[in-house]
Amino acid sequence: MISVDEAFEQYAQVISPLPPVEAPLASALGRVLGRDVSSPIDLPPFPQSAMDGYALRAGDCRTASAEHPARLRLVGTIAAGKLAQIPRLSSGEALRIFTGGHLPQGADAVLRQEDAQVEGDTLLVRRALPAGQDIREQGEELQKGDLLARAGSRITPGLLGALAIAGLTQVQVHRAPRISLLTTGDEVVAGGQELQPGEVYDANSHLVTAWLRAGGYRLSVTDHLADDLELTKRALAEALVGSDLVITVGGVSVGERDYILAAAESVGVEQVFWRVRQRPGKPLFFGRSGEKLLLGLPGNPGAVFVGLLVHLRRALDLLEGAARPRPGFLPGRLADPLVADAQQDIWLRSRMELSPRGEAWLHPLPHQSSHMISNLAACTVLVRIPAGRGELSPGEIVTWIPSGPLLGAKQGVADRP
Repeated sequence: MISVDEAFEQYAQVISPLPPVEAPLASALGRVLGRDVSSPIDLPPFPQSAMDGYALRAGDCRTASAEHPARLRLVGTIAAGKLAQIPRLSSGEALRIFTGGHLPQGADAVLRQEDAQVEGDTLLVRRALPAGQDIREQGEELQKGDLLARAGSRITPGLLGALAIAGLTQVQVHRAPRISLLTTGDEVVAGGQELQPGEVYDANSHLVTAWLRAGGYRLSVTDHLADDLELTKRALAEALVGSDLVITVGGVSVGERDYILAAAESVGVEQVFWRVRQRPGKPLFFGRSGEKLLLGLPGNPGAVFVGLLVHLRRALDLLEGAARPRPGFLPGRLADPLVADAQQDIWLRSRMELSPRGEAWLHPLPHQSSHMISNLAACTVLVRIPAGRGELSPGEIVTWIPSGPLLGAKQGVADRP
């Protein structure tokens, strides 16, 4: 049996990033960059007005004042958009210009529209303007060849927008992993049926599938297996052929009808580790067959939830070449007293509240047993209580990870100092 941190080390030693491929920008959201990306152009690509107003020469209004305004002749208009020719501005002239419009040659400042006074074809400027006023200089954000994004960066909507404004239409990303899901258990039946004695409804396939879909992943194979060794062998062998990662749920403990470990060994999967010092989720299996990976999660839904957020998250990020594989643990204060386990980490489904000072206060939810799942409706964070911490009092620092997107989650404000 190994610790959670040792499991993370084993994942890093075994999992290699999938090969990079060229992908259209439109389909790259959520993927991980396979190489550094440099800007192919200056950003902005040309000097432009930051405001609606009037482009002029700052030197022409150096002595301008309310009593003695500079008088400049208006010679045209520049809107945002394609220009057949870039106008040239001579001394004593001004051009009407709109936000994003290409700055005319010779101009070095923009007088805002709200500060302007126009009489016929004459612009009155009643104050001096410094050179560069309300101008976006060419290349002020990035110059051609500057680093735009590093390899290992996951493409968020924001990064995708930055790549697009630089004119990129394709990027090199690590290939999306091919994932299969095999759930097990004679007692598990689909919803909509009348439960017979000893049966439970299937929650795990929905939980895993929804978690993967929310992260932008698609399943190649989804199947539910009866508790039968030969059937499990065949299904596992077939899933490995077309997958980079096979996830199994259930059948990894020591019961006489737990067949995943025996089936994995039979089809050539080498065990990397089995059982992790954590609760819930101790009988977790990780193995490989060449470059193919097998992650075997215990069958209780609370353990499945931990397996997704902690172990599958780390494995997928490594498989996709992420520079900083998740989960990334954040500090917070425990809201309620509890006693840590002497031997294993405890994962607590919890609700996070922010104090007026911005501190995260972590409230463990009721019904923490691994077979219970109803508290996931209120769970916003997963709290880690390391082994051997002894008795913990309210206010002690522990770590947590988000259980999903925090934006929009009902977290509230804690009544704390």
